[in-house]
Amino acid sequence: MKLIKIILLFLAFFYTENIIASSWIQRADFGSIGRHRAMGISIGNKGYIGLGHYNGTGQNIVLKDWWQYDPSTNSWTQKADYIGNNGNGNYGVLSFGMENFGFVGGGQQGPGNEFYKYDPINNVWTSVANTPTSTMNREGFAIGKKGYYMSGNNLYEYNSEIDNWTEKNSAPFNISVWNTTFTIDGKGYVKTSSGFWEYKPSIDQWTARANFPGLTTSGAVGFSQNNKGYIVSGYAGSLSNVNSETWEFNPATNTWQPHTEFFGTSRRFAVRLTIGNKAYIGTGTNGTNFNDFWEFDALANLEEMFDQKRFKCYPNPAKEYIKFESENLNQFDVIIYDIKGKMINKKSTINNKIKFNRENLKAGVYFYCVAFKNEIVYKDKFIFK
Repeated sequence: MKLIKIILLFLAFFYTENIIASSWIQRADFGSIGRHRAMGISIGNKGYIGLGHYNGTGQNIVLKDWWQYDPSTNSWTQKADYIGNNGNGNYGVLSFGMENFGFVGGGQQGPGNEFYKYDPINNVWTSVANTPTSTMNREGFAIGKKGYYMSGNNLYEYNSEIDNWTEKNSAPFNISVWNTTFTIDGKGYVKTSSGFWEYKPSIDQWTARANFPGLTTSGAVGFSQNNKGYIVSGYAGSLSNVNSETWEFNPATNTWQPHTEFFGTSRRFAVRLTIGNKAYIGTGTNGTNFNDFWEFDALANLEEMFDQKRFKCYPNPAKEYIKFESENLNQFDVIIYDIKGKMINKKSTINNKIKFNRENLKAGVYFYCVAFKNEIVYKDKFIFK
C-alpha cells in the first residue's frame, strides 16, 4: 500500500509539473516603466498597454504613454500618447478593444466622461461621444462592435458604428470598484466582489452564475480562452493582501476550478490582453510597480510537438539496458528517477536515441521523463528485472 501511494504521488507530481510548464511563459517586458491601474486592449492581432500611474514615493505620477505589442516579434513599439484629460494622462480608465479600433475614456483624473477612439492604422486619437456618466475604476467588456460598462446597477451600451450610447436593462446588483470582466460566445461576464453574473445582449438579460470561489475580492484581471473564462491575481479585502491564484470558469457547467497559479509576482491592478488564442497580463503592483509581461495558454502543451505513439522505451522489462527512441524528435532529454523520486541520471541526445545502461541499479520500477526545450512532455516508467 505504501509503495502504491508513493507511485501515485510521484505521478501526480509530474502531471502538475507538466501543466505548470505549459501555461505561463514570460515575454518581453512592457516597453516602459512599471505602473498600475493602467489599461490594456487588443485591436486585431496587436495588443496595447498605456496610461496608469505610480505613487510609491508619495508623489502621484500620472502617465499618458501608449505602447503596441506585436506577439509575432515579441516586441514593443511606442505609439501616439493618449490625448484625454487635456493630454495629462489618466488611470483607472474605461477601455474597449474591437476589431479595428480601441476606445478609452473616463478615469480618476479630469471630467470622468470624455471618451476617445484610437485608430492604429493612422496612429491617431479622436474624440467620440462622451459616456453617459462619469466612470472610473470600473472594467467594461466588448462584444463585437459594441462596448458595455456599468455605473451602480445601470448598464450602458456603446455602438461604435454609430457612435452612440444606449441604456440597457438594469442589473440585479450594484457594480463594485475594480471589478473584473470577460466575454465568452457573445455574452459578458462580470465579477463584482464574490458575485458573478452573465449578461446576454441578444435578449438584454442578466443571469446569476456560480459565485467566484477564490480569494480575490477586487483588482484582478479577467480574460477568456477556448470558451472558458479566467480570473487571475488581485487582492483579498486589503490592498496588501495580493495573491497569484488563477481560476477557470466553464459556462457549460457553471463551475469554477483552480488552474495553474500565475508565475509572476502576486499583484493587483494588472492589465490583460487577448490576441488570437493567447492571453497576456502585465504591469500592476504589490507596493512595487511591475513592468513584466506574461503569456497564458491554458491548452499549451509541448506534447503536441511530441508524438507518444512514435516514442519507444524498450526492452521493458529490461535486464542490462533500456533504450529511448523518438521518430519525430531528434533532440530531447531523458531524466530517470527511482521509486522514491530521487533523480539518478539525465541523458541527452541530438540523434533521436538514448541508451541507458543499468550498471549497479537494483531490480525494480523506475520513472522517467522526456524533456524537450527544457519542458517535460512525457512521463512513464520501466522495470529492471
